Amino acid sequence: MFFPRLRNQAKWAFVLLIVVFAGGFVFLGVGSGGLDLGQLLRDAFGNKGSSSASVSKAQQNVRAHPTQPAAYRQLADALEKKGRIEEAITAWTQYTRLNAKDVSSLRHLGDLELGQADRYLREAQLASLAQQEASAGSRFTPSPPAPGTALGPDPITSAATTKASAAFQAAAGKYQTAAQRAVSTYQSIVKLRPDDQQAVFSLAQAADTLNQPVVAIRAYKRLLGFQLDPSTRAQIRARIKALQQSQLPAGGG
Repeated sequence: MFFPRLRNQAKWAFVLLIVVFAGGFVFLGVGSGGLDLGQLLRDAFGNKGSSSASVSKAQQNVRAHPTQPAAYRQLADALEKKGRIEEAITAWTQYTRLNAKDVSSLRHLGDLELGQADRYLREAQLASLAQQEASAGSRFTPSPPAPGTALGPDPITSAATTKASAAFQAAAGKYQTAAQRAVSTYQSIVKLRPDDQQAVFSLAQAADTLNQPVVAIRAYKRLLGFQLDPSTRAQIRARIKALQQSQLPAGGG
C-alpha cells in the first residue's frame, strides 16, 4: 500500500477511479482535502445544496445578479441536487472565478471534474469495444463474388464502425477536457495554499490518476519537501522513478 502515513490521516478516496486507472497503484485522499469520490457521488445525487432552491429560481437570480458569487453558488447547488452535473460544473467554475479563494469549493469542483473524467473514460472504453466488435464483423464475409465482380465494403459494418469511432472520439475528447480541468483546479488550490501538504498530495494523485505524469512528478517532488516518514518518502521516490521511466521512449534506458 502506498503512502501509509498519509493514508492514516485520511479517508478512502478515488474508489471509482482506482478500478479504471490504477493498474495496481492505490490512490488515497488526504484529510478534508482528499479526493473523496464517494462523497462526490453522494453530493451529486442530492445530499448537498439548498433543499429549497430550484434551478429556475437560481437561474433567474444569476441573470439578475451576474457578478455576485452567491448567485452562482446557489445555481451550482440546485443543479447538483438535480443531478445535472455538467451544468453544475459550469456554475461552480463561474463561482470560483468570482470567489477564487474559496478552497473548499475548488476542492468540490475538482471532485466533480474527476467524476466527469471517469464517466467519459468509461464511455470511451465502451465505444472502443463497440468499434472493435464492428470491425471484427467485417472479417466474416460471405462467399467470394463471381470473377470480375468487385467486393465493396459491407455497408452495415461500415456504418457501425463509423458510429462507434465517432462516439469514441467524442468521449475521448470530453475525457481529456475534464481531466485537464480537474488538474488545473487542484493546481489552483496549491497556488492558494503552497504549504498545504494535503493540497500538494491531492494534486499529485489527480495528475497521476489522470495520466499527466509531468504534473504528477512535479507535485510528488514538491511533496518530498514536507516532513514525511522514511517509508512514505521512499515510496514517493519510487513512484517518481516509475513515472519518469514511463516517459522514456520505447527501448530507452
